[in-house]
Amino acid sequence: MTAPKLVTVALLGAAGTGKKSLAEALNNALRPALVSTPLRWQITTDTALQRLLQRDNANLDTASPDFKEAVAQQRRFDHSLLLGLDLAPSARALQPHSAAERSRMDTLLRRSLTQASVPFQVIYGTGDERLRQALSALGALKSPAAKPETPPAETTSPRKPWVWACDKCSDPVCEHKLLSDLLLKR
Repeated sequence: MTAPKLVTVALLGAAGTGKKSLAEALNNALRPALVSTPLRWQITTDTALQRLLQRDNANLDTASPDFKEAVAQQRRFDHSLLLGLDLAPSARALQPHSAAERSRMDTLLRRSLTQASVPFQVIYGTGDERLRQALSALGALKSPAAKPETPPAETTSPRKPWVWACDKCSDPVCEHKLLSDLLLKR
């Protein structure tokens, strides 16, 4: 019997976006999957890139050895999930960090990941909706009854990770502004 494959997941996001609660929900949701799949999940909420950006956000030097090492470590994760800023109004009121601070960190994370060509997916929603989006991004929402399709060995090729790109400009700040404007209209 072979050992289960380890799938590593990094949860990134501004302070107060729910990284720890999503990590706990993902661990609970993925635990039953361990019985039926040959996968082991490792969810991380404290990455070198997140720590570096929190420490040096105003003076970030993308040419520094620290930044390059943090990006290299981020690339080692199988999945990088960035939590969006769409907090529930009740959660927003409880946050010690201002909306401007959260927005600045969100922009730094998006810009750093994009500039370093680190594939990531943005997860929005609250509660169960956010959990469903994260599970879907991880490919963990497949029906347990469905058998995985395995293409013939001669046609199997490594899959390139998906990197978000706006239809118009491929700018993560633009996407953030568009979502913020849509949320304000609610």
